[in-house]
This record gives sequence, C-alpha cells and structure tokens, in this order.
Amino acid sequence: MRGNKSPSLRASTTLLATVLAFLMPTVVRSHGEILTVGDQNLHIETLGESGPTIVFEAGLGNDASTWRLVAAPVAEFARVVLYDRAGLGQSMPLSTNSAITADHVATNLHKLLVAAEIGPPYLLVGHSLGGLYVQMFARKYPNEVSGIVLLDSSSTEAPSELKTRARLEPGSAAYLEQEGVAESNEQVRNAGAVSRCPSHGHCGDRSRTVLQGLGAHVDALAAAAGCPFASGAFHRRAGERPRHSD
Repeated sequence: MRGNKSPSLRASTTLLATVLAFLMPTVVRSHGEILTVGDQNLHIETLGESGPTIVFEAGLGNDASTWRLVAAPVAEFARVVLYDRAGLGQSMPLSTNSAITADHVATNLHKLLVAAEIGPPYLLVGHSLGGLYVQMFARKYPNEVSGIVLLDSSSTEAPSELKTRARLEPGSAAYLEQEGVAESNEQVRNAGAVSRCPSHGHCGDRSRTVLQGLGAHVDALAAAAGCPFASGAFHRRAGERPRHSD
C-alpha cells in the first residue's frame, strides 16, 4: 500500500515548483529502466543531460511520483535521478519481509547508481524518512556526496513511529520502513557526523552554486508568502530552527 503524501510535502513541492517556474520551460528527455540489485528489482529514471547530479529520496511509503512537480524544472539545469525503493512504484515485487533500515536503503541506492552507471558526486534531496536515508548515504559514502537538501526531514531524535501502524498494510513497504525507523535512527547516530566538505573537493563547484541559488529563491518566496521556512534550510520550521546540512 502506498503511503499518502503529507500536506507538508505537498506544500514543499508546490513552493519548489513555483520557484523553478522562473526558469524557461523546455522539453526534458527522460530514461527509465528496472535493474536488479541483489534479489530486488529497482526502478530508476533519469531526466536531464548536464549539470550536477541530483538524487531524490521520497518519504515513508512514497515512490518517485512524489517528485513529479519538481523533477522536470530541475532537469533543465541538472541531471535528475528518481527511483522507487523496494516494494514501491515499479520496484516490485518486494523481496523481503524484514524491517527496512537506513543502512539497507543507502546500500541499495549506491549499488543501483553504480549499476545504472551514474557516477558521483551526488546532491541528495530527501523528504521525511527519505531525509534520514540520504543522511545515512552521506555518512557511508562521504567522498561521493557534494551536498544534502532536507525537506521536513526525519532526524535521529524523531519518534520511532512516523505513521500509525494501524494505517499501514502489514508486510507492505511502508509498514516495513516504519518497522525499521528505530534501528535506522541508531544506525545514523552511530555513523558519526556528515563531512561538511567531502575530500573530493566539490564544495565550491557548480553544485553548491545551484543549492545557494535555489535557497535564495525559496527564502524570498517563503518570506513573501509568510511560510514558516527556516532561512537557507529548505525545511519547514517545526518549533525550532532545523539543522542545515550542506
């Protein structure tokens, strides 16, 4: 059962789509395929042919369609990578009945990128639980990550239950991702801090410029609309200023 998209994600994607609408629209080529990682089929799609590689990670129980409003405009100046985690979207059937953890997701994503011949560095964008997953990816593969954008991201201090299990179908991908939240939190905590400037030296390249430019547009629109976003964070304020990772 696919998880429902949250109001905060709809607001976030709508805001980003508005920002990106300032760009001249063009026809963007896309390429999709299903590759096998271990014993799991994983669907991956790329849009755009040049610029920094931006990998999008959806929230709990959501597939790549989460990012449709954002993907095409971003692909006008970047190479966009969308994919469906195990048991979601076109990545069927689900090959496990065990809890799905951040380490498992990050490892599978890395293997998928290698199989698809999509090389680093990567800008990672994660929403909700997907934010926790990209934080794990950045800790496991620091030399391959040039930046992280977190949209209403889960953190290691967040409650272990993000959605009521009673609303999730037992055995579904969403249910198993929920089952793995507590262990995922521990995995990310134990992995240490994210390097602020990976050793490959891409902190000052076009990838960072893209992030800063989008951040400036988001801040300006959010201020004009009265939206509770923290400056420069791409993250809705929830009681306190969220951490900003780059």
